Amino acid sequence: MFERSATPRVFAVPLGADFSTSLYDGLRARFRAMPPEAVAQVEVFVNTRRMQRRLTELFHRDDALLLPRIRLVTDLGTDVALQDIPPAVAPLRRRLEVAQLVKGLLEVDPTLAAQTAAFDLADSLVDLMGEMQGEDVPPDAIAGLNLTDQSGHWERALAFINLVQRYFAEDAQPDVEGRQRRVVEAQIARWADSPPQHPIIVAGSTGSRGTTLKFMQAVAQLPQGAVILPGVDMDMPGAVWDRLSPAEDGAYGAEDHPQYRFKIICDGLGLDPTDLPPWPSDAPRGTARTALISLSMRPAPVTDQWITDGPALGNLEAATARLSMIEAPTPRAEADAIALRLRLAVEEGQTAALISPDRMLTRQVTAALDRWRIVPDDSAGLPLQLTAPGRFLRHVADALCEPVDAERLLVILRHPLCNSDQSDRGPHTLLTNALELHLRRHGPPYPTRESMMAWAEESTEGRAERVAWADWISRTLLTAQDPSERALDTFVRNHLQLAQSLAAGPAGTDTGELWRKAAGREALRVMGDVQTHAEAGGAMTPREYRDLIGSILATGEVRDRDAGHPQVLIWGTLEARVQSADLVILGGLNEGTWPEAPAPDPWLNRPLRKQAGLLLPERRIGLSAHDYQQAVCADEVVLSRAVRSDEAETVPSRWINRLTNLLGGLGAQNGPACLTAMKARGQVWLDMAERIATPDHQIDPAPRPSPAPPTDARPTQLSVTQIGTLIRDPYAIYGRKVLKLNALDPLAKTADAPLRGVIVHAVLEQFITRRIDPHDPGALRQMLQITDEVLADRCPWPAVRVQWRARIARFLPHFLREEQERQLDTTNIGVELWGEMKLNRTDFKLVAKADRIDKTDAGEALIYDYKTGTPPSAKQQKQFDLQLLLEAVMVEKGGFKDVGALRTQNAVYIGLGSKLANQPAPLDEEPTHETERRFEELIRKWMDPAKGYTSRRANESIKFEGDYDHLARYGEWGETDDPVIEDLS
Repeated sequence: MFERSATPRVFAVPLGADFSTSLYDGLRARFRAMPPEAVAQVEVFVNTRRMQRRLTELFHRDDALLLPRIRLVTDLGTDVALQDIPPAVAPLRRRLEVAQLVKGLLEVDPTLAAQTAAFDLADSLVDLMGEMQGEDVPPDAIAGLNLTDQSGHWERALAFINLVQRYFAEDAQPDVEGRQRRVVEAQIARWADSPPQHPIIVAGSTGSRGTTLKFMQAVAQLPQGAVILPGVDMDMPGAVWDRLSPAEDGAYGAEDHPQYRFKIICDGLGLDPTDLPPWPSDAPRGTARTALISLSMRPAPVTDQWITDGPALGNLEAATARLSMIEAPTPRAEADAIALRLRLAVEEGQTAALISPDRMLTRQVTAALDRWRIVPDDSAGLPLQLTAPGRFLRHVADALCEPVDAERLLVILRHPLCNSDQSDRGPHTLLTNALELHLRRHGPPYPTRESMMAWAEESTEGRAERVAWADWISRTLLTAQDPSERALDTFVRNHLQLAQSLAAGPAGTDTGELWRKAAGREALRVMGDVQTHAEAGGAMTPREYRDLIGSILATGEVRDRDAGHPQVLIWGTLEARVQSADLVILGGLNEGTWPEAPAPDPWLNRPLRKQAGLLLPERRIGLSAHDYQQAVCADEVVLSRAVRSDEAETVPSRWINRLTNLLGGLGAQNGPACLTAMKARGQVWLDMAERIATPDHQIDPAPRPSPAPPTDARPTQLSVTQIGTLIRDPYAIYGRKVLKLNALDPLAKTADAPLRGVIVHAVLEQFITRRIDPHDPGALRQMLQITDEVLADRCPWPAVRVQWRARIARFLPHFLREEQERQLDTTNIGVELWGEMKLNRTDFKLVAKADRIDKTDAGEALIYDYKTGTPPSAKQQKQFDLQLLLEAVMVEKGGFKDVGALRTQNAVYIGLGSKLANQPAPLDEEPTHETERRFEELIRKWMDPAKGYTSRRANESIKFEGDYDHLARYGEWGETDDPVIEDLS
């Protein structure tokens, strides 16, 4: 296949060429002179399964022939001659083993790190182990690093690194990277003794990892061996290639340059990169586009060559004619513009590929394409944790860890996999709806078996079915929590049993849809792996198990190869290295995304990594730069970025900056005009996306509503607290009393201010009903005991109970001192007293529940209302908050049966908030007869069918949020807009 050569064989596929097609064309050209049986002996090693499938597909499209053996480098371990090398330990098992070592170390020395960080530290330590074995760096090399000017952090890091010494021993079972290294070294040793005479080719790899580089160099020196490099810059001068050599002065050299790895390969083989023969032999050595990109990517120390070499590019119109640049204002706009360009490619019969490391962007593009029923062929698929089985398993793991509150319970019950063994989930959905309404209105925040069964048994229709359903929930979800530390295999067994029981339903015998379809099968495989290796995980807490399962599920991927559109492809940077398309879109070209920001390394800083011979962040940046350089040299390319993220302005990718700066400085070569044209072509798609998002016709904003229903539809009963709402926001009364719409209580109960007020009222109510003497020295202790009882009954959050107890304890001494004065000449009549009063001239009833009413020795009433917030001022009470003034009227009219008709001496808000100040009602300024007259006049006006219930009529604050603001479409209008009365009669 190859002629004899005194030098290693290394071929170059130039930039701008589709690597897989070029590889195929070169192979077919050489196969023509070979007998069929010789072709079948050829071994071609590629770097990805996708490349393997792609090359096989190309061979199937042409004339029949015996196929070469198309393999991955990792397939070497399956060769019979190398079976004496021990198999690699499963990655999950190694991860669990190291986690146990890390947890043991943290127990001995808790100052090293928090126990909760054990699994994260183990993950990064396992990654470091794999990198050390892949780069042939033994632990001794790490321990012997030059630690000049290093802080005490190194001693802590070394304590962890020493844990994994045992895994580098000769008799230790290797991990995946370690075994691959042994396999490659053993194969090279076999070839040294008996060189193979059949062709062996390594194609598509850049040699970025030490093991792969070693294999490539060995293959290149075989009698019939060859290495085919992807995307070699044939336009770069030899002087620039020379600048890519590793630095000898301790600096980091040019590892971030896209061609750096090729220079390393050539240096190791004694070759000059400028002399590499092209593959195939008739491949063009460069184009106007590749020359422009090559110059823009020159290493930083020689960018002054832009001035000297730039004019040689000539007119740049040819180089940029099929280049477009999208600079979107937001990530959403970027996704919409990309989706539009992909749609046009489908209509024009082009094959289009979106290449981006930004998975959020690719998911947004996928969502935008759904508008036209286009499902892209996404090489990365969907992360298992985001699929239905993945989410379900995470919810169930969370239920094992924490007490199930109402929100978690409903999340699981509403999941489509819950009770999925039944052909009709209708009854399950109806019962779930009924339970949600009950929990929102009545609670409790943390449902129990007792509360669930009480809810089920109160039903009069379908009671047996509801009881069985509630019993199923109680047996599965509500009794699954156990805070004790247990073995991992116990957790996995309980997790799977609970998930399968929930999927089966109360009457199911199977696991429903849980393990079906591609996502279910992948979830079952992942959970099976965890179960297989669980004995290596030791004991852990429920929270540690939840975090572990979440991270394991995040490593799985689900991809349906038959669902994607054949013309719309989404590739990661690895897939894009070895193939191209008619249209290539490079998305997310911002710093931190492309190239990605280096991941934090808790073990070795950059100088220590360089000393040890491990991968540097610059090497990863160089690989990203090579991916960009290959992709941007395709025939038609769209460069895309968002000018602003969700939080702040973005920084363009360094490669975009280089390209735009170069074009902007080449005025004589028409560079600025070409750059403007590139942006104009991109703006077309942004404008089109904006037009699509804009409605065909402008919708007028809603007016400020003021509905006016007929008199017989208006409310004839309100409470004293609702009168304030009627004055400030009449529309809220309209929504609640006329439309009969009540705001749903939140599903996730929180320790909010209303609940705190309820608890304080309950504590003070107990003070009165138990007749505690405020002069008693033990009164405070009794009150605190009552506080503890009420908090234990009504506040299920331990931390909040402590905080609220402290707040109550702060005001109790003040309350008891005032109570001594209040009880000198008064007697309590009752607490939480119900009262009602009918108006004389209007069909209307006023109702109230008074917190407390006392009676003086002179036979007069004292009305008290407890306020944990800020009591309304006298001015606010006169105009808006009429509660105490109206209660005084009701007392004098005999509206409270237990009180009788008494003159009101005083009505007071007892302040128990941040300021322990009382606020009396202005009875001297607003006597009860005047309040009664004003109130009757107010209600008479509200019974007028011409008067509208205006939204937000007199809110105290613009920031006020009402329950009915969304119904009134507040925001389309403002407080300064005039209300529009709507006659509803």
